[in-house]
Amino acid sequence: MKIINTIEEDYHIHCLQYSDWLSSIDDIIKFWWDIWLKKIAITDHSQISLDHSWIWKKTLRQLVLNRWKNVWNNMEIIFWIEWDLLNEAWDICENIQGREGNFLMLSAHEKIYAWDPKNINKAYENAIIRHHKKINFLWHPCMKVWWDNLDIEKLVSLANEYEIPMEFNCSNFVNWKTDLVKLDVLLKKANHIYVNSDAHTLSELRDNRNIWFEFLKKNYPDLFK
Repeated sequence: MKIINTIEEDYHIHCLQYSDWLSSIDDIIKFWWDIWLKKIAITDHSQISLDHSWIWKKTLRQLVLNRWKNVWNNMEIIFWIEWDLLNEAWDICENIQGREGNFLMLSAHEKIYAWDPKNINKAYENAIIRHHKKINFLWHPCMKVWWDNLDIEKLVSLANEYEIPMEFNCSNFVNWKTDLVKLDVLLKKANHIYVNSDAHTLSELRDNRNIWFEFLKKNYPDLFK
């Protein structure tokens, strides 16, 4: 298995302007001296998630994408979309106000995926077969919320077949949301992974990835050879 991003890159970060975070994009950028990241992705939830909750924020995305610039330092900022798996067919929500991102990740959230959880593998399978050319990686696939309903070995095998990386989600681990048995399978079977913070606060952005990398170095040292 190979880790795609370096310790200086984080591709799963939320912000106040158009996602579920407590700090603004500029606050995150100014925090650069404490996190030493050179490249980050601000990752918004899809339109269906916005429609379910943060409705007032959905109008800010166009303003951020069209006018916002980093005036603080040389950190590279990109903006992506966290797709939502909708059902057992191949249906996903891949846009915000009809606009897709240039880097797209597929995830399943229990309040959005409202179908039979026993069919979660079939839902992933259909979505991957239909949309694999657009999917850059699968987000937090080891969440406890799916428990025994998700066959992680089968999902990893399918992702490998279509050359889709998996995600090693730091916030889920730190907040006890990760199924460690499934995580072990993912780390031993996946061809490629991203290690991302999934940060929703500045403290998570500073600490979570370091905790995860220490965990990896201690328990899976072969990843760093």
